[in-house]
Amino acid sequence: MNKFKMLLKTGIEEATRFVSNSWRFIIAALLLYIVCFLLFMGFFFYTGAGKWADVLIIVGSGAFVFITIWILTFLLVNFIKRMPIFFLACIIGAVYAVYSVGTYLGPFFRLMGYFVLVLGAFSGLTLYLYKKQKKSFFFLSFISTVVLHGIFIYFTATDGKEGDWSLQLNSSSSQIVNPATEKNYDITYFTYGSGSDKRDDYKDVLYQTNPVNISSFIVQPKGWNKWYREWFWGFNLQNAPLNGRVWMPISNDNETFPLVLIVHGNHNMADFSDGGYAYLGEMLAKKGYIAVSVDQNFINSGKSGHIGWDNAGRAWLLLKHLEQWQTWNKTKEHDLFNKIDMDNIALIGHSRGGEAISIAKQFNELERFPNNAKVRLNFDFSIKALIGLSPGDGRFTPGDQPVKLEDVNYLTLQGGNDTDHTNYLGMRQFERVHFNEDFDGFKSSIYIYGGNHGQFNSDWEMDQPAPYWWFMNRKELMTPDTQRDITKIYIASFLDATLKGKKELKKIFEDKNLVSSWVPADPLRVRYENSSFTPLATFEEDVDVTTSTIGGEMQGHNLQVWKEINLLQRNKEPQYNQVVKLGWSSRNSRYTLIVPNTVSDDFHADTVLRFDAVQAHPERYEFYHIPVPEGYQHKPIPITVSLKPKGVSKFDSRLRTTVYIDPTYSTKLYRFNWWNKRFGNEYEHMLHTYEVPIDYWKDSFPTIDFSNIEEISFEFNQTNSGLIFLDNIGFY
Repeated sequence: MNKFKMLLKTGIEEATRFVSNSWRFIIAALLLYIVCFLLFMGFFFYTGAGKWADVLIIVGSGAFVFITIWILTFLLVNFIKRMPIFFLACIIGAVYAVYSVGTYLGPFFRLMGYFVLVLGAFSGLTLYLYKKQKKSFFFLSFISTVVLHGIFIYFTATDGKEGDWSLQLNSSSSQIVNPATEKNYDITYFTYGSGSDKRDDYKDVLYQTNPVNISSFIVQPKGWNKWYREWFWGFNLQNAPLNGRVWMPISNDNETFPLVLIVHGNHNMADFSDGGYAYLGEMLAKKGYIAVSVDQNFINSGKSGHIGWDNAGRAWLLLKHLEQWQTWNKTKEHDLFNKIDMDNIALIGHSRGGEAISIAKQFNELERFPNNAKVRLNFDFSIKALIGLSPGDGRFTPGDQPVKLEDVNYLTLQGGNDTDHTNYLGMRQFERVHFNEDFDGFKSSIYIYGGNHGQFNSDWEMDQPAPYWWFMNRKELMTPDTQRDITKIYIASFLDATLKGKKELKKIFEDKNLVSSWVPADPLRVRYENSSFTPLATFEEDVDVTTSTIGGEMQGHNLQVWKEINLLQRNKEPQYNQVVKLGWSSRNSRYTLIVPNTVSDDFHADTVLRFDAVQAHPERYEFYHIPVPEGYQHKPIPITVSLKPKGVSKFDSRLRTTVYIDPTYSTKLYRFNWWNKRFGNEYEHMLHTYEVPIDYWKDSFPTIDFSNIEEISFEFNQTNSGLIFLDNIGFY
């Protein structure tokens, strides 16, 4: 021990002697170089005041900062010299300990850790003052310590602030039966898989499956990441298992059931995710679906690292599961022979799984893997419906192209208080779903204020682990049960409408008030578009604000704001959807679309006018110096929709109806505004679909010829001001 102390002392003395002898040379050269550098760079700085002024600004700024920091450092070092070395070493050690552990637990841990260090220091100081009986200083220190502890407890133990939306239910009964509560079958539950898995759920399986080689569809982990994964799972990705949890109807008849695969997203691989969709599996099985929660935990991230191209691997694995189900369905000796309706398949994906289902649909239609054409695909299953729960987008791009889908029913749901996917990425995929004329289907988007990412999975519930969860604005969140009830209603309706032909359930997507007696409707913004929709104005075609998509004319009257823009996500990146923004500060304002004869000739009593709209956020009202209408703060505002038939010259003789345009609410993800600003805005403008059946004309004109309609006007005559977005004006 003494020898070690001697070596340490000798080393410090030698280093000190070396620095003491050389520092003047080092500083002289350093200052010479930096002065020359500043003089040289000053010639590249331009203010217009003259070159010497430019150089003096640069050199003067550098000199001011140098002198200021020199003085502060001189004072600080002289202060530190007088501190006990053990004290300084402990402080520095504690700071770096918090910083290093924060590498795993994140910046919020560091923030808390440093605050805890301050609490500890104040507590120790208070104890010292008490011991020394310095009453006045002790009282001040004691109060400060109590206040700091109170602040810490407040921010970790309280929930935050409620949202501006209402969670009230409608007291009147709905016109239709809640499709999520139907119980037509008793059900059974079982698992299938390799049978050699370490996990009990996939060790004792009802049906055994062969492993598959996923290595062509992912970037293989290396080094520590590879070793740890293989040690943890007991297999490598050349032998990935096909594991699944199954909820299945019990039927004695020769009945087949549509197949629905559900796949989780990314999560800590050691905290298994596939059990969190039992609430969906049980509901669907009782309704007459075979529901499977697919295990892909072995692709998820872990403390050892990630897997590249993981969403391509997730997509391919889904298709291999379908291949396995098809084999069972065709094998006469198997219990599942002729039990599966392979003509009606749906895929549900959460988070990265929500992106994977879209990739799987595209892979399903390709012969070869776009990113490595040496790999064959050749699946061709009858996938008729896709459902993305807070899906990702663009993490993997087949052939470096965004995934475009045709002629498939698509539904996506997103929580407005999602702190994982803070932007509604599913809206991008929604915009890239297109229908051909001969396709009979639809797409819909459900945006849920107060919903979050984790509550779609009953095993997750929290978007982020502690300490992030402690600082999230939890009071804005609806309960997990409410969010999952909303999810069940729309998934049940969507699958019944698309796989079982219950077209009447499309009404639930056309009018959100139909669900208002089961779940709160105010937090919902629902987009809906069917394949029979004929758009008149989508605002995507050009930059001319006076022309519509089909060549008609657009007119604005007395508008304070009239411009076509791309809607933004929370982080201010584009949604890739052009809309028109309309603002007014007078009751004598309107926006008119001239309908070409080629379109109106097809109008009849069952024709419905449809458009997407939403109010701008109050922050945008303020930006344009337009007041929020009095009495309509955080409330829908009324606008008038009017139709003008040929031969009507006076504006007042038009036929009108009132539509209420929903507001855009703020969603505070965390309780600190400075932290929320990292994500961009405190809102996303999410459009809502409105429908106006044109047969309301019949009340005034029983013999009306609907093909005579030549103008659609949006009149802003019911409020003194307003600011809205309008999109996808058309008929079906």
